[in-house]
Amino acid sequence: MWMKIRVLTSVVALSIASFAQPLTLLTPINSKMPSGSEFRAVDSAGKIYGGTVITRPARRFLRRGSVLLRFYDPVHMVNNDPEGVIRAGRKKQLIFLGTTPLIAKIADDSVDGAIGGGKARFVALGASILFMAIIKGGEVHLKPGDKLEVEAGR
Repeated sequence: MWMKIRVLTSVVALSIASFAQPLTLLTPINSKMPSGSEFRAVDSAGKIYGGTVITRPARRFLRRGSVLLRFYDPVHMVNNDPEGVIRAGRKKQLIFLGTTPLIAKIADDSVDGAIGGGKARFVALGASILFMAIIKGGEVHLKPGDKLEVEAGR
């Protein structure tokens, strides 16, 4: 009888502990911060959680920035990424990919009369490739007050 109660109690305790709980971020975080910077977050009960960030800033060719939050307490992030990495959205990438033909058209039209139509196409191609090589991807920006979903344990 007591064995069944202990097993039932441990199963209930584990199931309660595995539910995701929201944390409110207290410090701003972005992917331009140096790795190892500290952050703080608070839960609804008022307990403060701390940790460090591992960042990767945005790079050339539209590579997005990312942030990984390492908590001091035994909690981990719950998001779509299995490793808990927060990545920048693809909005900036889509906007720049959409404006690349516009830049190519402007470069083509600006040199069309001077060097001819055939050579102007190569200038347009070069301008669009140069634009894509220079532009960086999106950065991750988390503001104080943003919600983070975490689970206990692990």
